[in-house]
This record gives sequence, structure tokens and C-alpha cells, in this order.
Amino acid sequence: MTGAAVEPVVARACSGLLSVGAVSSRRLKAGSRSAVYRVALADGRRVIVKVFSDTASRNAISEGRVIEAAAGIVPVPAVLGCGLVPGHPATALVTADLGDLTLDGAIKAGRITRRQALEHLGILLARFHQIPDRRAGLPVRPFTEHVAWLARRCSREVMDRLEPALDAMADPCAEQDRMVLGHGDLHGDNIVIPEHGPDAGLLHVIDFAQTTLCVPEFDVAQTLTVTSAVEPEERQYVTAAYGRSLDEALVEASVAFHTVRCWTHAVASGDEPSRARWAARLHRAAERTPHLFRTPTPMNERSRR
Repeated sequence: MTGAAVEPVVARACSGLLSVGAVSSRRLKAGSRSAVYRVALADGRRVIVKVFSDTASRNAISEGRVIEAAAGIVPVPAVLGCGLVPGHPATALVTADLGDLTLDGAIKAGRITRRQALEHLGILLARFHQIPDRRAGLPVRPFTEHVAWLARRCSREVMDRLEPALDAMADPCAEQDRMVLGHGDLHGDNIVIPEHGPDAGLLHVIDFAQTTLCVPEFDVAQTLTVTSAVEPEERQYVTAAYGRSLDEALVEASVAFHTVRCWTHAVASGDEPSRARWAARLHRAAERTPHLFRTPTPMNERSRR
């Protein structure tokens, strides 16, 4: 692998957590609080290094704990090192490099059908929800926090439109005895398929930045929303493979919530194609489940109030 000079924080993470120098690195993904790198080590190995800012609410230690809790229940990359970066305020998680092929990539390459991919997602969701939540050590994130996060980023008009869905979710999403460890962002790009070695062909789950305790419907709905599998036929592929009883009304309400949330992300990103795509999905969601969206009040009616 060739790449630019190794960033100092990545070099320190490798030498400090693995006791091996980094030869080259390539940034794969970057967010506001974390960045992911593919790194070639001096001993010939390739690894993935995820660096977390010291201002991130979740860090390498919490994500590493989730991976260790999932191991043996859901295929996940092996954790090679995890902790504070020596001489730096960041934390880093070093895992085995599973390669470039994702579930979405396998669909595009014609190796797997969309139906098969959705069924795989349903199976992986079910297995993920079997992870003993105490092993991960994550606190419950109350549904009210999800709503507050959205309210800080949406207009009052948008929140008013979504109020029927929020009302339908409030009590069910607070049922402590139904809580599971939810991945929070399970879709085709967060499933990696090694093409070589003993795990070749085995679907591995990655990226646990959004993992939290929640009711299962909330997590299933997130996957349905992000994969655009919300119509009855494709939704059935996921839920049938999931194989457990779900509150369908809660799934529908959660899909409405996640659609608004994803649209909000797209608007904030400034990516016009993404914004237009999610605006269209939001419009279809309101048409498909009108009982979960309040009809906008005409301007002339608002002016008379």
C-alpha cells in the first residue's frame, strides 16, 4: 500500500499501542470527531486505525468495548490495540484490516442480490440484539435525548409535523425491559466481507459509533430507512430474516423519525443531491404513513391565530 506520510497521531498510535512503526497510511473516512485510516506497518501487516478527538462523546475505549462484547456473537474485526495515544489527547482503536469489499460493494459487483443483502442485514440485526448489553457497558440514551438532538437542528414547523410519530414512539421507546444493544447504523457500507484468509466470505460488522441501548424496533427502523427498504416487500425481507416479533406500528413511527433525522443530516451537509434524495424520501414517507405526520397549516390559517 502506498500513501501519504503517516500523520503524527497515527504514527504515535501504532508505536504506542502496537509497539510497531507505521510505514504508510491512507485516510478512508473523516468526520467532525473521528477519522479512519488504513495503515501499513513495518512488520508487513495492514491495520485499520480509528482516531477519536478528545472532544468526542464516544471514544476508542467505548467502541473497543462494544467490539469485544460482540465477539463470538457477531463477526467483528479483531481488536489489536485500544487506548490513549501516547503524548496526544486523542484515543485510537486499532483493528485488523478486513479489506475493501463491503456488502454494498458486493451488490454493485453482482456478487449478491439486493434481496439477499437485506436478508443478511436482518440476520445480523437479530444477532447483534443478542449481545448482553452489560458487556458493552453503554448507558441507555433516553428517547427524549434523540428528540432533543433533532429539535436543536430542525425548525419548529418540522417538529410539529413529526409530532404524531413522536407521540407514538414516546412510551414504547422507554420500555426498559425491552432494551437491546442496537448497532445504530447498520447498512451495507458497515458490513465488510474479507476476500482472503480463514474468514473469507464471512460478513463482519464495523463502525459502532452510534451503538446504544434501545428497543429493537428503533434499530431495525434505522436500517430500513438508511437502506431505503421501507416499502412492504423489501421491508419484509429484513424483518422476516430478523425472525423475532416486532411492533410494526413502532417500526413505522421509527422510520418516520429516522427519515426526518437523515434529511436533517443531508441539509446540514450542504450536499444538494443528498438533500434532494432525502427530501423525496421524506415526502414519500408522509404519503405512505399520513397518520404519522401532521398536515402543514396553511399560511393564511397561521396568520389568523
